[in-house]
Amino acid sequence: MSATPFPAAPVLQLNNVALAVADLDHMIGWYQNVLGLRVEERGHFDPVDADFAMLTGEGFRLELVSRKGGEHRPADRSAPPQHLHALGWKAIVLESSDLASTTATLVAHGVEIVWAEQRLTPTLASTMVRDPEGNLINIFGKLA
Repeated sequence: MSATPFPAAPVLQLNNVALAVADLDHMIGWYQNVLGLRVEERGHFDPVDADFAMLTGEGFRLELVSRKGGEHRPADRSAPPQHLHALGWKAIVLESSDLASTTATLVAHGVEIVWAEQRLTPTLASTMVRDPEGNLINIFGKLA
């Protein structure tokens, strides 16, 4: 790739990750009750006529946004590794200091498990789940 005559954008930092959802209240409840996120703010974006909720976790923010009356396209439910054939964002990726306990909690909540404590590298494993609308959440943890 050749250099452009324009400089790169100024230094940026991540504000949040946005997830479009069909049922805002249900999804807020799920992310609060299952993943322990907290509602930081709720409101309405007039330019796109959409309601939103900003949720916070440990070191990250997740924006849930919902627009009534539109056609909602379901999440891609391809199983790994085929999920990588559809272009675009793949998953919210989180990290746990105790993956076994996190996995047990997710199971107790009846969360849809894609895989549990799957070894990825010699030192890293993950538990991959789906939220109620089918979006992937991958939780990494160090192997003991």
